[in-house]
Amino acid sequence: MKKRSKHKSPYRIGDHLEVTISDMTRRGEGVGHVQGQALFVDGAVVGETVEVELTAVKQQYLKGKMSQILADSKNRKTPDCPAFPKCGGCQWLHLTASCENELKRQTVINAFKHIGGLTDVAEKVRSTIGMEQPIRYRNKAQLKVSDAGIGFFQKGSHAVVPIGDCLNQKRPLGPVLAVCRKWMAALKLTPYDEKSRRGNVRGFLLRTNRQGDVMVVPVVSHDLSSEQKRQTVQIFEGLPQLKSLMLNIHTKPNNRVLGTKTELLAGEAFIEEGLCGYTFNISPQSFFQVNTIQAEKLYEKAKGYATLTGKETLWDLYCGTGTIGICMAKDAGRVLGVEIVPEAVEDARKNAKRNHIQNISFICGKAEDVMPEQIRQGSRADVAVVDPPRKGCARTLLDSLIACRIPKIVYVSCDPATLARDVGILKKAGYELIEATPVNMFPGTGHVETVALMSKKK
Repeated sequence: MKKRSKHKSPYRIGDHLEVTISDMTRRGEGVGHVQGQALFVDGAVVGETVEVELTAVKQQYLKGKMSQILADSKNRKTPDCPAFPKCGGCQWLHLTASCENELKRQTVINAFKHIGGLTDVAEKVRSTIGMEQPIRYRNKAQLKVSDAGIGFFQKGSHAVVPIGDCLNQKRPLGPVLAVCRKWMAALKLTPYDEKSRRGNVRGFLLRTNRQGDVMVVPVVSHDLSSEQKRQTVQIFEGLPQLKSLMLNIHTKPNNRVLGTKTELLAGEAFIEEGLCGYTFNISPQSFFQVNTIQAEKLYEKAKGYATLTGKETLWDLYCGTGTIGICMAKDAGRVLGVEIVPEAVEDARKNAKRNHIQNISFICGKAEDVMPEQIRQGSRADVAVVDPPRKGCARTLLDSLIACRIPKIVYVSCDPATLARDVGILKKAGYELIEATPVNMFPGTGHVETVALMSKKK
């Protein structure tokens, strides 16, 4: 039996094509179509007509680089960052804010349609909540180190792009970078190489708050001597507003940001941040929204969807350091938070205590394991707030929520695809998507946060 011949593309690498860009990928590529095939173009902006030189010809799609712009688009702006687009931290810095916000709304709509199987969903997805001044918004940085310098990974690789500053970071990075370089030189520490597994310094974790306090966490491949730690304190204490200096020892050959051991060298083991009128302790391992201003808008929207009257039992699942549950507790009867990371649960309990929240408790464990057992013991809730990682909710957790017929689910998502998948599962089980609101937590990037309200049909 003869094999069916594959359709042969009429195009070759190096061909020049003209195409109008109709969409954008989260990686920052413009998307057009030629003879029914998708064409991905680095650097192109939606609304432009461009000339493209093909760099890849596949059976299902084409890729190319932009040769010239033939027709301008009102959606393009000049990026403020000199490292764009080489640095992989941002993908959409060349888009206007209005274009970015609408694209993120369309991303959510398309996910609901094509992954969740929802129809007539456009009117249920509200306008993206944008940021008035989309600059200097991040309270966290994960700096990488190589022989080239200190910076962030290049787009699509683990090569480090050295930087002098990052306009996304709340505080200018120049002074911190200078001290980090001085520290490595004084202690004769070398960058860690992932392939050879040689070298000392794997990177730096930085956290800050609205007051400008700074936490610095050098991440090293093996522990330092007592004398090296003394020198570390002496060098970093020259950094203005340093509130916390910690050392993380990361010995395993994986690409996780932090290892399992963290030692306090100077100051406190945390910094404080205000959120929705409450104060939270943030440690190196804490999950805390990196954009505090937009996080407040996100939580207010989630709280509005919950419509609490003071009597309800609320489950806060994948609760991290308890921020959502604590922000909603005064309007609920009782709150139960569940989180798998022990350090986060410890922080959550401390945060509840310092904010004088007495109607909240926390359980350490996987939400998909804890909740079925809670339900077997007779526990029930009126509202569940889920804020899962990028992979979305575990199916067993969704099955548990469905089995106990919880009336209302508020879903906070950092990935439209897994949100849509889970909403589709809930829809088949008798839930209805009432409304969803995208929030632009990460201006200049293709990432979008969404809060959605699901209600059990009567």
